[in-house]
Parts: sequence; C-alpha cells; structure tokens
Amino acid sequence: MSGKRLLKIRLSLKGRPIKTFTFNKEVISVGRNPEADVFLDNPGVSRDHLKLEMTSRGFYAVEDLGSANGTFLNDQPIKREYLMNNDVVRVGKFSLWVNYEEDRRTMSASGKLHPQAFEGTTVLSTDELEEMMHHAQVSEPEAPELSQPEPIDLSVLRMPISLPFVISVAILMFLLGTVLAQRMPWARFF
Repeated sequence: MSGKRLLKIRLSLKGRPIKTFTFNKEVISVGRNPEADVFLDNPGVSRDHLKLEMTSRGFYAVEDLGSANGTFLNDQPIKREYLMNNDVVRVGKFSLWVNYEEDRRTMSASGKLHPQAFEGTTVLSTDELEEMMHHAQVSEPEAPELSQPEPIDLSVLRMPISLPFVISVAILMFLLGTVLAQRMPWARFF
C-alpha cells in the first residue's frame, strides 16, 4: 500500500476535539455500530450511517447509507460527494474534519526513503555540522566588493530657526488646539 494517500480525520463533538484517525483503507465505515472504523455512540447516528470510499483517482467520496438524520458536507445535505482537504462532514452532533496526507513512510523507486521522510528535526554530530559548514563555505561564491557610500553634508539640511518662526508655529498650534477642542470635546482630556 505504499505511495497511497492517507486520510486524516479529526473527530469532534460540538466543537470539542475527541480523537484523530488516520486511514489507508479502501472503505471506511462510520456509524453507531461498534464494529465501524469510526464508532459514534449517539442515538442521532444510524448504525451504518455513512461510508468513505477511495475512488480510482485517489480521493475519497463520502456516501450516506440511508441514515435517518442525514449526512452533511460543509453544512449541505448530501447523498454522495467527493471529499477535499479541510472539508467537514457532520453526522448528528459530531464533526469529521478531513485532510489528505502523503504516506511519509513510503520508499521511492530507487529504494531510498521518500524525501518527505526527512521533514522535521535533524540531529547532527559536531563533525557532521563542521563538514556541512565547510562544504557550504567552499561552494559559496565570493561576494562582490561594495563601494563606500558618499557622506552627506548635514549642514545643508539644517534650517536656521528665528524668533518670528517660533512665535508663528506656537500661534498655529494654539489655534489648532482650540479648534480641535471645540469640534472634539473628548480631546480636552488628553
């Protein structure tokens, strides 16, 4: 069964997570039957409520098996529909959040582990880390020399401040404050 897609189902009751299932089966049964792959012990769930069936394209389809209370996919009543990532199948008070994952345990055609099998944390010894750093430094091209930026003469940017200028700015600020206080009474408290 290597190379197949896994179906991950997160089961929740009234929004509270209960359990997570991961399947790599052709048919997954859901219902009140204790023999079901996903057993839902609730009177609102039929004994054989629905099944999830792998299609020839590698996706699952959800099919209602004539349940009394129906099956809902993304809050729409259904008889049979294809499942996509992040779909929510609702059965009574239960929600099944569906996601597809690739089986990371599979081997490639060359017999090596699939590249996704190496996702996560990798632990290296000091020697392996030094060798990796040395290889990265040797294979890295030399950085080009950057020219020094020309210094900026800040004296050109400075503006002499005169007494008439300071007085006019103070008057403008006073007038602006007065207008704001009249238009926005809450501004007086700041």
